[in-house]
Amino acid sequence: MSIEEQYRTRAKELLSGGAVKMVIGYSKGSNASRRRPLFISSPDDVDRLVLDDACIQNLSGYLVSEGLLSDEKRVAVFLRPEGIRAINILAAESQLDAEQIVVFGFDVIGNEVQALKVIHVEEFSDVINSIKERAPEAAEEELFERIEKMSPKERFSFWQEEFSKCIKCYACRQACPMCYCRRCIVDSNQPQWVNTSSHTLGNFEWNIVRAFHLSGRCVECGNCDRACPVNIPLRLINHRMAEEVLGAFDHFAGTSKTQEPVLASFKKDDSETFIL
Repeated sequence: MSIEEQYRTRAKELLSGGAVKMVIGYSKGSNASRRRPLFISSPDDVDRLVLDDACIQNLSGYLVSEGLLSDEKRVAVFLRPEGIRAINILAAESQLDAEQIVVFGFDVIGNEVQALKVIHVEEFSDVINSIKERAPEAAEEELFERIEKMSPKERFSFWQEEFSKCIKCYACRQACPMCYCRRCIVDSNQPQWVNTSSHTLGNFEWNIVRAFHLSGRCVECGNCDRACPVNIPLRLINHRMAEEVLGAFDHFAGTSKTQEPVLASFKKDDSETFIL
């Protein structure tokens, strides 16, 4: 029995027995290489579930949809390791109760889909630790290295050119599991913190503010740059911020549901050597 068939069977059992009220997974998309989110509440619909190497979207963000978990019933969701990390962060930030989540865990190594056998968030610690040292894909690694070799001036010009393409559609925000604020800073106009116009200053303000907001929180799932209609490589700047946080604070986001947010916590015995 394939992994897809195993998970369909499990989904049908959970829905039929009332163990979960909904399964969030993947279905066929608009073409052979695309998959779209699927929300199932009836066991009769589980045959629509698809699981293959094209299932790349991080589905964890749907769990914080307003009212979904308010009835305290359980929801099952298909998640890759980065999605499980996102669940831990959302739990640590009091956005959901991890006990309500049943995980259909899987990973894609090469083009092969592998099942992650456990189902509770806290049981995936070994999986999360194993990806801490996982190298980026070759194409991404090449671009990372090229940017790192740039001078500050060259790097500034690189991001200036990339951000100049931004049309302020906020698709990156909508796709990101960590962007759950009911009212984003860009939606506030009294006072107006970020210029809403799509020009050099406004684009820099938005993208840099968002990168800092995600520091120590981004799980590098790639939802943001896949959603970007003008193909800004947003994952690159988020990866760089993640490296900074790892180096400065030894903090790898999403390792557990009790992990304190790195930029929202402090230690009383901090030497505060950063203060000039």
